[in-house]
Amino acid sequence: MRKNLNKFLWVMFGGAIWDALWAPIEFKDPEEFEPIKDYRDSDDWEILAWERTDDTSMTLCLAQSLVNKSWFDIVDQLELYLKWFEEGYMSLKDYPLWIWNQTVDQINFYKMYKDWKLVRKHWEDDFSWLKMDWNWSLMRIGPIPLFYFWNPELAIYYWWESSKSTHHTDICIDSCKYYTGLIIWAINWIDKKKLLEPYYSPINNYREKNKITNNLIKIVEWSYKKKDKNSLTADWYVANSLEVALWWFYNFNSFEEGLINVINLWYDSDTNWCIYWFLAWAYYWYNSIPNKRKDNIVKKELIKKITMDLYNL
Repeated sequence: MRKNLNKFLWVMFGGAIWDALWAPIEFKDPEEFEPIKDYRDSDDWEILAWERTDDTSMTLCLAQSLVNKSWFDIVDQLELYLKWFEEGYMSLKDYPLWIWNQTVDQINFYKMYKDWKLVRKHWEDDFSWLKMDWNWSLMRIGPIPLFYFWNPELAIYYWWESSKSTHHTDICIDSCKYYTGLIIWAINWIDKKKLLEPYYSPINNYREKNKITNNLIKIVEWSYKKKDKNSLTADWYVANSLEVALWWFYNFNSFEEGLINVINLWYDSDTNWCIYWFLAWAYYWYNSIPNKRKDNIVKKELIKKITMDLYNL
């Protein structure tokens, strides 16, 4: 297994680029916005062109925690998410640019007790019945497979654990476990055709249907290969986000092709693109991103430093 700096830069910058590019049209129907051709300000969300949102902030918090501890530490991750929530840590303002109820509830619960051992039972239950199956743990997935690229079992296990910090439902956890398996093998240069096999996993996690929640079986069996773009739902429900990301990965084979076809989709567009990019970057390169896309990203040196620290570990 080989570690490649270009891939580390690609995944961290790729997520920030698409987060900033699509933030102005997030949660809008296609008829509600002018087609995006480049970065632009958003009066609705009070953000400027090139500014990124929660997707990048939470990803950077997770990456920084891995750097801080040189290992997986869920308490440190929660501390950084709390700092992001209260102070705007890793954000571009002194508050988080977007945060949703499920994440707020989990962070506040941690804040009340400040002891993971005492409150862990709160995360031991499956909260699917509360309809909390959002895509936030999947959207920040990149640093875990980068950090544990050399050990697929550890990568999948720790992403399972990391999802519990804010999104402990069966479908969120299984989405993260399955997608991490694909990413970890993509990092290690497995052919795209191989990755597209049903139930593919580097450690045989999903060779059997009874090892995955029912809501994901059709997706893992790649039923979406038969769908067209208009039949996809690019919202914040984690199963839909997973399906959208895998559909894009299946259908697009280059940076510009993906850009042209995806740039003006709808709803949770920036988050769904970030999820897709964590897998797709294995087939592209940081140096292939046009300079006009990456040079203007706000606080790009911070992103580069965290990425370099992660790589050097």
